Amino acid sequence: MNWIKVIAINFIVFILLISFVEISAGLGRLAIGKPYYTPNIFRSYSDIDDPRHPCNEQKTDALLSHVSNHREKCSIKGGQARGEYVIYDSSGSNKPILLTLGGSTTAGFYQNISTGETWPKLLAEMVSEKYKVVNGGVGGYSSLQELLKFLRDGPRFKNLSVVISLNGINELENYHGREQERAQGYPFLTNIQVKMNRGQVWIDQRLSKAFFGNVMPNITSFFQFYSSKVEELDSLDMKEKELFKPISAADRWETNMRRLNKLVELEGAVFLLFLQPTLGLEGAQSQAPIGSSDYRIMEKTEKQMPDYFEEINSLYKDLKTRCEKMDFCIDLSNIAPPTGDVYGDVRHHNDKGNRTLAAKILEFLS
Repeated sequence: MNWIKVIAINFIVFILLISFVEISAGLGRLAIGKPYYTPNIFRSYSDIDDPRHPCNEQKTDALLSHVSNHREKCSIKGGQARGEYVIYDSSGSNKPILLTLGGSTTAGFYQNISTGETWPKLLAEMVSEKYKVVNGGVGGYSSLQELLKFLRDGPRFKNLSVVISLNGINELENYHGREQERAQGYPFLTNIQVKMNRGQVWIDQRLSKAFFGNVMPNITSFFQFYSSKVEELDSLDMKEKELFKPISAADRWETNMRRLNKLVELEGAVFLLFLQPTLGLEGAQSQAPIGSSDYRIMEKTEKQMPDYFEEINSLYKDLKTRCEKMDFCIDLSNIAPPTGDVYGDVRHHNDKGNRTLAAKILEFLS
């Protein structure tokens, strides 16, 4: 029986060691201002802020990078899930369709951002007599993904009348991967997307987390962070890199939006592009009252991401210039400034800010 005792003791020591490392990794996350993950075996997905909640969870898509994985289990305020879209209940299905596109600010599935009071939901209530609002926004989407999504789905909409895109902040360089390699030739796809498209194979990026990600989420998050820093883009050889020229983030945004405008016109609809407001832009968006909730968000951001405000201002300087050249683009970057309590975090307004945003969009829509 001695060997059984030795195995049992070593197993217990191993579990204690792993638990110590996991707890230490979790405390490390807290030290850098990130949430502490609890193991999946003890966690209920009733927590609306959990990344694996049905309203937040994403699954890999070979064309669009990722789409919602709501599994028909996300309860959407004032609306219903229809595949990759949210349809709001405030108007009948016989009305002309107003389609909204964008990133997490627009996304209808996210019920943890602004407590479900997204600007498309609020706009749907404001235009209920005239339009049926369908929300195609997805967290993390850039102008390229919006373009690809409409290219695929645009012709399928019945009675499409207006397409509205609210975007800008997701055009940051390195937001979808290291900009240097992409500028040298990488065609705006991640390494794993290139592998899927070339090999015509489905790669589920969540498989590696099936066990360790559920039992040891903090250790897993560290290795994911580390691997993202050291990953080598080995799928392109030098001949392929010679085919592509460098394109700045702002140039790419303008090109994608001009193409999207033409696609919308081909469907007999009207396209309106809105350059979205965001906290920390020079001018009104940087003048939060001292001590207010908005001011504390700015302070926290400056501590955790000291270069963020400089990067977003540099990007918007170029985006605003390009917006002026497009007659379908409206610059809303100064709308809903931080008057005290209008932002939920540095990149998203709360319900108060979204109501102001929806009302302003309605003005231009009218």
